[in-house]
Amino acid sequence: MKKQELEGNLLSPLPVVLVGARVNNHPNFLVIGYICPFDFGKYIFFSLYKERYTRIGIHENMTFSVNIPSIDLLTETNICGNRSGRDFDKGSLFDIFYGELKTAPMIRECPINMECEVTEILDYYPNDGIIGRVVKSYVDPKCLIEDNLDWRKVHPIIWATGGDFNFYQLGERVSNEEDKND
Repeated sequence: MKKQELEGNLLSPLPVVLVGARVNNHPNFLVIGYICPFDFGKYIFFSLYKERYTRIGIHENMTFSVNIPSIDLLTETNICGNRSGRDFDKGSLFDIFYGELKTAPMIRECPINMECEVTEILDYYPNDGIIGRVVKSYVDPKCLIEDNLDWRKVHPIIWATGGDFNFYQLGERVSNEEDKND
């Protein structure tokens, strides 16, 4: 097989997430396209440009939320990615709720939410590397089959990072548990 060199990280597609934090006592959200679970999902890592408004709230409260929007929230997700919380109240776009941490705003309309407490902030100018421990996860019961998450019911927005840098939808399942038993 012939190969061609291509610039950038090709580890994609990834789900688009809305990271939430309380900034000056108001919920704010920004779009993150590169986010990574590790230690079997107990922790989450993402990179955040130091000039982002949401960064203020993450540093102030040492908490954040990860909200996975469905394709139905594409318009709101685009607004959160294109407008600054300095100039626009992004919390007004959503029905906000709080969990155990009380300072990590979550979006009720998103099928999946996680509240996280910051365990470490890595400084690598011009970004911060944010590492958070997942405290609790929440899911819309409509996205479950026999108490298991079914991503096809979530309808996440997928971001292609190593191609044309556009949003996509999740495709169909190509295998199942029965295939593994053969």
